[in-house]
Amino acid sequence: MAIAEQIGSISNRNEVNHRPIVVVPEMPGDELVRNRAERFIRSVGRISVGEAIEADRSDECRPGSLMDAIHQAAEGDEEALELVKADVGTDVIERTIKAGHIMSVKLALGSDGGIQQHGQSVDSIQANTLRYASGMWQMRERAEAESRNSFRIDSFFHQGLLEDYNFVVFSRAADNMTEDELSKAGFFVDTRSCAIQCTSANGDELTTESAFVAGKKELGGEPHDQQTIAEVGASLGVNYRDISATEIIDTPLLIHKSLIPNGAIDLVKLYDEIAGTFFGEAKPRQDYLIYREMCRQRVITYAPKIQQIVGELLAESRQIDTPLKAVERLHKISERNMLQQSVYDHSINPLVFGRPAAQLIEQARLQYEKGNIELSQVVTNKAIKVAKSSSCPSSISVRESSDDSAGDTDQPETESWHGGKKFFNSKCQACNKVKPEVGACHICEDCVKNPRKIKKTYEEEKANRQKPAGRLPKPTSKASKNGKLKSNETKPAKPSDVQQKGRLAVDAAK
Repeated sequence: MAIAEQIGSISNRNEVNHRPIVVVPEMPGDELVRNRAERFIRSVGRISVGEAIEADRSDECRPGSLMDAIHQAAEGDEEALELVKADVGTDVIERTIKAGHIMSVKLALGSDGGIQQHGQSVDSIQANTLRYASGMWQMRERAEAESRNSFRIDSFFHQGLLEDYNFVVFSRAADNMTEDELSKAGFFVDTRSCAIQCTSANGDELTTESAFVAGKKELGGEPHDQQTIAEVGASLGVNYRDISATEIIDTPLLIHKSLIPNGAIDLVKLYDEIAGTFFGEAKPRQDYLIYREMCRQRVITYAPKIQQIVGELLAESRQIDTPLKAVERLHKISERNMLQQSVYDHSINPLVFGRPAAQLIEQARLQYEKGNIELSQVVTNKAIKVAKSSSCPSSISVRESSDDSAGDTDQPETESWHGGKKFFNSKCQACNKVKPEVGACHICEDCVKNPRKIKKTYEEEKANRQKPAGRLPKPTSKASKNGKLKSNETKPAKPSDVQQKGRLAVDAAK
């Protein structure tokens, strides 16, 4: 049954406390909750990031930040270790999958009555978000809206409303920033991803589902997220057409669970029905429940990398002396590990690491598939040096970008098409043409800037190698007594071009 039809069936129940959809800011008690949130936001504004260390340690048994969790986990605290794992797992997913994914996070009621995740209070999570968002006023506005929603969820949870309702937020890409500003803040402009979040309760446990849908149907296409969300809102009885992306975050809904029994995935389906897409992209439709299970399995496959990243963070615990440094190290270590995984995991779009790195990742994949493991690693290391990725959008991305540009004097050279090394009048491995210049991997500039061409050439070459060999031609005459061949005789075969290219490439890389 369509959501619109279900709305009508619930409305006929004449139950005051069971309206099918409620616009939260229109509820009588919302002003009181917003006032509480504003006092919290103002109090956080009086505490700098440096001072946050002491402010977050009022309860030594509870980690107030990722830094605290890393320190406590390094000392053997199991609950703190689970928090670090959860933060790493979230970062890994948000960094590598920008659309076409759904994930869930478990929260619980702490002994003090507050909502917690593995011992860290939601208040401290929001406080850290507000502190780090102060670098850009647009991100600060979004962080404040998210803080108000956190207070709303807490209020509804204690009232018992989330047993029957989903708290729903539509968080699309900022519409008050240029593409360059969006990119610097951590938004993935190629998809303009939108998060559809549903939070509901089951006893003392809360679950927040986040579904990531694209705001563009295809790479380079026109954004459709604004129009689609406006029409989704209209179908749910709320006006999202005349308000900004931040105001939409600040206009959450309570949707009765009978309308969306499968949670966020039902809203993804509504989004796709309006846009004519699958998770916002121009892709064939699939069974949504089966796809959701596939997303859960995909998270499991990332477990080894998550464990690796956690181990590296704990090993650096003594050098991580501020909350900001903890987040920055998580971002860098996660970026490096997931870029390495992208070489053999083709479900990861190389573009999430930036265009300069994406070109190198395509080359590394090509060499990996050819069996040139050493050369593939050389190219991967070059990609790591130029990679620019992000997880959850925030002002931290802007701060990291400025810090990197100040300290990396080799950046212009490594971002060049040739990867910092040139060979002259040499044959390109990809197009098999002699070019005036080829780069570190013996690939010319034209092919570097067209990674699809590289892949196509390799696939054609691979197909030719797999064809059954034909019969060898019979020699037209025997060799002469002195061992020289006559003019019409077949010459001995030279080593294959593929073998020569492989040896040349490895030698060049060394």
